[in-house]
Amino acid sequence: MENANTFTQLAEDLGLTALVPSERPVLYLVPTPRPLSFLEGALLLFRPEGGLYRYRTASGFLLPEPDLEVEAFARKEGLGLALYPPWLKREALEEALALRLFTLGPGLALAGVLDLLLRLPEKPLLEVLHQATGLPLAHLAPWGEVLGFAGAVPAHHPKEAGLGEGYWALEAGEGLLVAYGTEEALRRARGLLEVAARLLKVRSLEKSLERMREESLGGALLEALILGEADPGRLFAFGFAEGVEWVLALVEPPEVPGRHRLAEERRREATLELRRRAGAYLDRLGVPYLLAGRGNRVVAIWQVHSPRKEAEALLKALPPGSRLGYSAVHTGGEVQEAYREALIALKAARPGEALSFAGLDPVAFVLLQQSPEDLKALVERYLPLSPKLLKTLEAYMAAGRVEEAAERLHVHPNTLRYRLKRIEAVIGPLSQPEVLARVHLALRARELLLG
Repeated sequence: MENANTFTQLAEDLGLTALVPSERPVLYLVPTPRPLSFLEGALLLFRPEGGLYRYRTASGFLLPEPDLEVEAFARKEGLGLALYPPWLKREALEEALALRLFTLGPGLALAGVLDLLLRLPEKPLLEVLHQATGLPLAHLAPWGEVLGFAGAVPAHHPKEAGLGEGYWALEAGEGLLVAYGTEEALRRARGLLEVAARLLKVRSLEKSLERMREESLGGALLEALILGEADPGRLFAFGFAEGVEWVLALVEPPEVPGRHRLAEERRREATLELRRRAGAYLDRLGVPYLLAGRGNRVVAIWQVHSPRKEAEALLKALPPGSRLGYSAVHTGGEVQEAYREALIALKAARPGEALSFAGLDPVAFVLLQQSPEDLKALVERYLPLSPKLLKTLEAYMAAGRVEEAAERLHVHPNTLRYRLKRIEAVIGPLSQPEVLARVHLALRARELLLG
């Protein structure tokens, strides 16, 4: 559908005479000077400061008095120029223009706005939405970073899609589009916001597909490096210059129970989602990185500036309940060594935790060199206790004092002392260092087995 809001037609609708007629479409209003890089279809309600060249893609100007320089520029570039009476309050003119351009119902004005949204880059898109709806808007990444905003947005934002008090958060691809305002204002803007959210989602999917194509080549190299079948020097082709610090991380999605075919399909989908989100975060980080899938895990290697901060931010970008283990910082081609470090750290990480190999305690490091079967045998050998006594022992070892352990277990101290005597009859006196060492080792092994 052709847009009927040409500059000349709009001027006539407002009862103005176009000093310089123009058939350029008017799609949105810029009422005050603001640093927009995209001005196509913009109606400018101000006299530009400085050079006029940057306004050559606008539709035209509405000014309260003649301006020879602007008039000459408009005639040369094909922009429109109309004058409004100096006695007319600017606020009234802005309101009339807003109603004319951004009627959120069926009609040519809405078609013009939708046409503009389809052509706008992401950054000015929020500004145009803000002008069209009058609502402050924020575009959020899955890990909470504000990717863009327009208007007076609050300091804190919702983390999930849905309606809340004073806001509406919509899924917008890899993140959320959040609009802030009254319930009535949000209701009026609902249609346009839903279109914008879907547009962002489509763009996000397109970008994700493009990113996956780029990652496939790097993923093949990373897999070969892990297997020791590629020259580490090939990392240079992906931006990992000599001496650059990097880490390797292994990430695992939340556990999907079941052994049936549907469970396998869900595991596959969870791994694909994990890879997509990890790629989105690393791409946004703007550093060299490689990404590959291994079974139900994703392995990533990237140039680091702040390993712990970036690993924790990466985990936040992943589905809740994911685990992450990452290697020590490396500067050479020790990919196999880094992979082994990340695997050990991942085994010790709990759901929702990002654990560094460098941060492992010595006991966990030694135990994680063993197979799960060996760890299970260690627990059975040194902790042959009933679940009730095992829970008592864990509480006592964690507290170190009878009174504090009894309080944690909600039992009388004498009851705890009685249970401890029963425990010592099986595993030996807890006052002996060698017994304490065995118990600590077995409890830590059990913790690692349980994840």
